[in-house]
Amino acid sequence: MNRALTVLAAALVLITAGCGSSNPLGGGTISGDLKSIIVGSADFPESKIIAEIYAQALEANGFTVSRQFGIGSRETYIPAVKDHSIDLIPEYTGNLLQYFDPDAKVTAPDAVELALTRALPGDLSILTPSPAEDKDTVAVSQETARKWNLKSIADLAKHSPEVKFGAPSEFLNRAEGLPGLKADYGLDIAPNNFIAISDGGGPATVRALVDGTVTAANIFSTSPAIPQHNLVVLEDPKNNFPAANVVPLVSSQKKSDLLKTVLDAVSAKLTTQGLIELNTAVSGNTGVDPDEAARNWVQDNGFDQPISK
Repeated sequence: MNRALTVLAAALVLITAGCGSSNPLGGGTISGDLKSIIVGSADFPESKIIAEIYAQALEANGFTVSRQFGIGSRETYIPAVKDHSIDLIPEYTGNLLQYFDPDAKVTAPDAVELALTRALPGDLSILTPSPAEDKDTVAVSQETARKWNLKSIADLAKHSPEVKFGAPSEFLNRAEGLPGLKADYGLDIAPNNFIAISDGGGPATVRALVDGTVTAANIFSTSPAIPQHNLVVLEDPKNNFPAANVVPLVSSQKKSDLLKTVLDAVSAKLTTQGLIELNTAVSGNTGVDPDEAARNWVQDNGFDQPISK
């Protein structure tokens, strides 16, 4: 009987452990110390750089910071913030809004921020978004921009019959893809002029743009390829592509006045051009590690010292 009870107790322990958290990080216990912060990042270099900038700036202001970087997708790290495995992570306004409200239609920065604030559950908060954006763009080569005198997507629309457009296959039907570009700007790409390239604006897309296989392409606004290949990002004044401003996502229970003061100051200094430079610094065989790129930025912007009150 005693052995049976022991086996049953062990089984209950295993079941309880298995049901305790859907978060693969295992869940955490929130510290009552508002100056003890666990900073997380997604699993791509830009997120790691920004997270490290947050971490170093907070440490300079007396916070005790732990790091949990390279977590993965939102489906993993949002639950991690909610169950206190991490307290803080860099996010992007429009993408985060789509996660919590897939039916959201707003695209302008202020409207996206307001909608996101309303869509967030009570245990999550955002701080002040940064001017820096990592968002979809339409990019062309410098030669094409000069030849057609292009500044905006509307300028490109005048040459629709001549444009071969490179983007992931889903861009054909996404609301902000070809349908949105046609509705907002009159850019009308014939089906046989759409070239599906599946690397999300990566090297294959850039190569196709540089060698003339495509005339225009969907490339993210902080890609190092923009300066490396003298690409021209066309203006999107109608906000066809939703705003994607960098923003700290934080557990509401850890949102102190000092945390907000420090990270709002950091966010105010982050720019899209700055993110391009940071991504360039870590790219290629000669790139530095994200923590070194972050350290250089922190020092250059004075965040290695406490913020004056």
